[in-house]
Amino acid sequence: MSTHESVQTPPPADAGSGTRIGILTSGGDSPGMNAAVRAVVRSTLRLGGRPFGILEGWRGALAGGDGIRELGWDDVGSLLHRGGTVLGSARCPEFRERDGLRAAALHLVQHQIDRLVVIGGDGSLRGAEELRQEWPELLTELVRAGELDGTAAEAHPRLRVAGLVGSIDNDMAGTDMTIGADTALHRIIEALDALSSTAASHQRTFVVEVMGRHCGYLALMAAVAGGSDAVLVPEGPPADGWQSGLVASIERTRATGQRDSLVIVAEGATDQAGRPITSAAVAEALGERMGERARVTILGHVQRGGRPSAYDRWMPTLLGYAAVRQLLQAAADAPSQIVGVRHNQVAVLPLSEAVRDTNAVKTALESCDFDVAREARGSSFATLSRLYAQLSQPPAELVDGRPHPSRAFTGGAASSGPGPTGPRPRVGVLHVGGLAPGMNTAVRALVRFGLTDGMEVVGIEDSLAGLARGRVRDLGWAEVDDWVGRGGAFLGTRRHVPTPAELPALVDAVARHRLDALVLVGGLDAYLTAEVLVRGGAEHGPLGIPVVCLPASIDNNLPGADLSVGADTALNTVVEALDRIRTSASATQRCFVAETKGGRCGYLTMMAGLASGAERVYLPEDRLRIADIAADDAERMSRSFAEGRRLYLVLRNEMASTHYTTDLVARVFEEEGGDLFDVRSTVLGHVQDGGDPTPFDRLLATRLARVALDEVSRRWAEGAAGGCYVGEVAGRATVTPVDRLAEETDLVAGRARSPWWSELRPVIAVVSDRHRSVAPVDLPLAAGRDQAR
Repeated sequence: MSTHESVQTPPPADAGSGTRIGILTSGGDSPGMNAAVRAVVRSTLRLGGRPFGILEGWRGALAGGDGIRELGWDDVGSLLHRGGTVLGSARCPEFRERDGLRAAALHLVQHQIDRLVVIGGDGSLRGAEELRQEWPELLTELVRAGELDGTAAEAHPRLRVAGLVGSIDNDMAGTDMTIGADTALHRIIEALDALSSTAASHQRTFVVEVMGRHCGYLALMAAVAGGSDAVLVPEGPPADGWQSGLVASIERTRATGQRDSLVIVAEGATDQAGRPITSAAVAEALGERMGERARVTILGHVQRGGRPSAYDRWMPTLLGYAAVRQLLQAAADAPSQIVGVRHNQVAVLPLSEAVRDTNAVKTALESCDFDVAREARGSSFATLSRLYAQLSQPPAELVDGRPHPSRAFTGGAASSGPGPTGPRPRVGVLHVGGLAPGMNTAVRALVRFGLTDGMEVVGIEDSLAGLARGRVRDLGWAEVDDWVGRGGAFLGTRRHVPTPAELPALVDAVARHRLDALVLVGGLDAYLTAEVLVRGGAEHGPLGIPVVCLPASIDNNLPGADLSVGADTALNTVVEALDRIRTSASATQRCFVAETKGGRCGYLTMMAGLASGAERVYLPEDRLRIADIAADDAERMSRSFAEGRRLYLVLRNEMASTHYTTDLVARVFEEEGGDLFDVRSTVLGHVQDGGDPTPFDRLLATRLARVALDEVSRRWAEGAAGGCYVGEVAGRATVTPVDRLAEETDLVAGRARSPWWSELRPVIAVVSDRHRSVAPVDLPLAAGRDQAR
């Protein structure tokens, strides 16, 4: 590995020139660890420090010598797309002994390291805290034994530790997501989608076992996102005789017309008496009672491997940067801190608190207090635990997958009873605006939640134009079963906001089809449409109904929502394409200028830049000048290629500038670069709209569908009309009246005001472009302790 390289940004006042920071990965590997390593190394360099890699986890610290090596900028290049950990990881029982702790302290001090970033699970982080606590006594013992010079010990009297939780299990309290969990969920969903297609072809049952140790996060999220018919998790164990209940549940689903069945089993699943429930036992029970052979698939370690998802690239990048800032600013006697994420923002809390809260879950499980265990896993886990039963278990009153005519409306979570216009509401669901992956997932959830509540849910095809033409049909339970993971929009969608002249036809259609409410799934066009319909309701009686908007847009430009359905899928699509671009550029020195979508919102471009390691991003929120392109950026690019760089990646949002197009930017770089490098440009285009939705977009669509129907129920029960848009902000469900749209949105630019992600922009320059001068910034910290993702 290369030696330390000079940096272009002067160290901040709080860093101290040449401060050394060690970094290690320990325990089981997880996708995204390399992104964190890269961020720690480069952030340390840019902030005036010197990073040292500790190889093979704590084993490298105990061995010393070549087990601890100084790292340079290029040592961590081309890592973002790689799974595993380039530093290596190993179990180290010796570190648990006093002699092991003493050896680790000795070798760290010999390398003048008294700050550590530890990436691993709870065992690795607890070991780091023990080393921190014992550090002064360990140094005293080493000096007394003559193994360490007293001056060296005095120069490093305390150890500072920042921990990043790397684990696919997502079982550490205090952080919404651990590094690697999102990628593991991607691997599981890919397998479930593949199994579902063959299961439907043969009317077959599959039992799938997923990892997670004693945490049911992966199993539960996969059950919701994969559309399973049953799930067994440690936090919700069944009583003795669970076999009969499981079979009855699947037979009730089959009675709606559904052909196949899927059961997910967490590897740590038990019954309420603590007896393990294996995938083989589940398959045996189904075979004996249903007379058909259930196939078992154990996914195993494939869940731990592969390329990290976009989330497991950009979030560990932020965490790595924040960990370095935390170590450089921490007091000498500060307790070990976990740097995690809450509501897409960095969260810092003492390791001891995280361990305490994590142990509380284990205690609750041991005492059979399963409600407490589910709540302790975080709000997202608890919420989806409650919603899963509504998605997977059809009400007994359904006939052919649709509500019986005599069945009364029971209402959603926010409902207080039947409303004034009839025994149960009739809700129309449609898409408005551009296509976004996850639209079908949202409709599926709306249908199943609605049927569970006793509503009639009708699908309106081809947006409002289809409503005017009478393209309205009832949607049943089984009909939408496989919509959970399907891309596109089966109901169709259009980019059109109705004019006042078109309202009479819509009024007639709403009355003719007896619609009591509308749910619009879409982007800004849907929100503007809701405004038009609400205003029309003041003059046209039939339009005086609740109109609720559910955000679905790859641009992620909508108010009242941190994330829109479809944005995560589009981001992963962009990152996958950029990975291929990097591969194509490996044979020569080349600059690639890639254009992404996003309208006048830079979210997709900015987050893709973080996740792909782009050196420069051009956003519509920033004014792009020719001097930026021809002088500053081209000059830095030339310096990089002169130092041996083989690829320089520039991302440009499609509307970053009216005049400085992607082609023009590429031609300017080519002119300025001369013979030093060549330039290629590419426009990713509509591939960003397509593809099957990611697990996150499926889960988000499901949660928002419940919020939307609860608002429909409340308004209908109270006889209240009007429009609103739902979302999640800082992990909380929100409902905003549509008359606040102009207040919360820059309607000229077509984007929400002051989005949360805009404050992350300086990190790209810190970790991706060593020649770009940038002042270090502290990322905004999340408030509260609640877990939400």
